[in-house]
Order: sequence, then structure tokens, then C-alpha cells
Amino acid sequence: MLKSMTGFGRGEYEDEKFSATVEMKTVNHRYNEVAIRLPRFLNPLEDRIRKTILRSINRGRIDVFITADYVNDGLCTVKVDRPLAAAYHNALQEVAEAAGEVAEAAGIGGCKLAEQAEVLYLARCPDVISVKEGFFDVETIWPQLEQALQQAVNNLVAMRETEGGNIYGDFIKRAALIEEKLLQIEARSPQVVEEYQERLSERINDLLEKYNQTVEPERLLQEVAIFADRTSITEEIVRLKSHIKQFREIINLNQPVGRKLDFLVQEFNREANTIASKANDYTIAQLVVDIKAEIEKIREQIQNIE
Repeated sequence: MLKSMTGFGRGEYEDEKFSATVEMKTVNHRYNEVAIRLPRFLNPLEDRIRKTILRSINRGRIDVFITADYVNDGLCTVKVDRPLAAAYHNALQEVAEAAGEVAEAAGIGGCKLAEQAEVLYLARCPDVISVKEGFFDVETIWPQLEQALQQAVNNLVAMRETEGGNIYGDFIKRAALIEEKLLQIEARSPQVVEEYQERLSERINDLLEKYNQTVEPERLLQEVAIFADRTSITEEIVRLKSHIKQFREIINLNQPVGRKLDFLVQEFNREANTIASKANDYTIAQLVVDIKAEIEKIREQIQNIE
């Protein structure tokens, strides 16, 4: 089954102690690249998260966004850095004294620190009060997080498969159109030789009549045979038909096929170009243009196939 490289998936988990939301989106990429954004306390699980994702997704850029919250049963400790608080207090006193001197010089009274205001200010100073949480083992919440993660992965894969199914239908349609044009080219090819023989015969007869000469029929047939050999596109048609058959087989494989299809479509183009250059016929050239238009549409879609 074909899978697109673009998609989105979301998964959630919530209980009384832990909640998590996982969102994933994928876009086209030549290789497999995973970018994960998650809360810092989940960092120890990042490698496990990555491996879980890569078990289901083989190609594309994958952006993962995880938000989570938990209740820590471990006791929290609050610590006051007394030396640092004292240093801040002394600094505040110096500021107050300096402000008082300025105020007295201006004749507007002194400046005193209110004790309550000072305490509130000190509490807000960096690192004076620190809170340390008790030990938290992320292993205890991995099963819950994995559940949300797998839900997101499953939803993402389902979306990629749906889009892949749409692309599959488009591939089948365009392969049939190419085959239809090939049949027209195949029917036209013998007519090109016959028309060349007629044009050559008329031209030679005009020249012979003008100069009162004759030419052996065998010589005329030899020239036609040389032209037919030089402009023969039978091998190219057979190869292109074979490529189309292989194309249909590949898109029905239950594995990533994007790179195989990318190579095969290059062979489509190679054979089509050879047919156009060898056929030496306007009608066939126009049919080849139609074929190449379909090949280009297939090539564009292949860029989005896993």
C-alpha cells in the first residue's frame, strides 16, 4: 500500500496524576528526520520516543510536539539562602542611607525601609528562596506517555495511507493514459515508413523524369529499409511497456517504494525521449509530448511517496 509523506496525528492521555498531548506532522523529505519538542523532565525518554516513531514511519521529516503535566508524590523542600538574603539586606540598607542623605540635603526628610516591604522584596530576589522537588522517576509515566504517542502515530499513519490511496488511484489512471498513447504510437509507426516510401518514390520519379533516367526497384527498397531501421522504435515501445508493468507491480508492494518509483520514472522519460528523436514524425512527437506530460505528473506525485 502506498503511503504519502504528509500527514498529521494527535494522541492524548489523562488521569489524576499525569496528562500528555502528542501532536505529530510529517512533510516530504529525502530521508527520515525526526525533530522532538518536549518538556525538560521528559528528556530521558526522548530516544525511546524517537524509536517508537521510527518503527512505523520510514521516510519524511517528522515534527513532534509533546506537552505534559504530572503530580509529583515526592515531598518538596523550600530552602532560604541566608547569606545571600543578608547580602541583599545590607545592599538595601546602603541604598536607603544614600537616599536619606540625598533627601536631607534637599530638605525633604529621611528615607526608612519598612520591614514588611523589605521582606517581600528580599523574597523576590533571585536565588534567595529555592524550591526543590522530590525525586521523580519518568519510567513510572512512560506507559501512559507511550499510549498517547502510539495513538498519535496511528492517526498519522492512517492519514498518510488515505492520501497514499488517492495517489495510487492517480498513478493507475496516468499509467493507463500512457499505455493508450503508446498504442497510438505503435499503430502510427508502420505508417511513417510507408509514407516515407511514398515520398521517396515520388521524389525519385520526378528526378528521373526530369533527367530521363531509371532506377531499380531494389535500390528504392534498400533506401526504405535503411530508413525503417534508423527510425525503428519497437524496442523503446517494448521497454516502456515493460516499465509500466513494473510500475504497477511496485505500487502494489506493501513497503516504502518512493525511491524505486523515482528511479523508474527516469527510465520512462529516457524511453519517451528516444522515441521522439528516432520516430522522425510530427504525430508521434505530439503523442510523446502527451506521454511526457503524464510522466511529469507522476514524478511530482512520487516526491510525496514514502
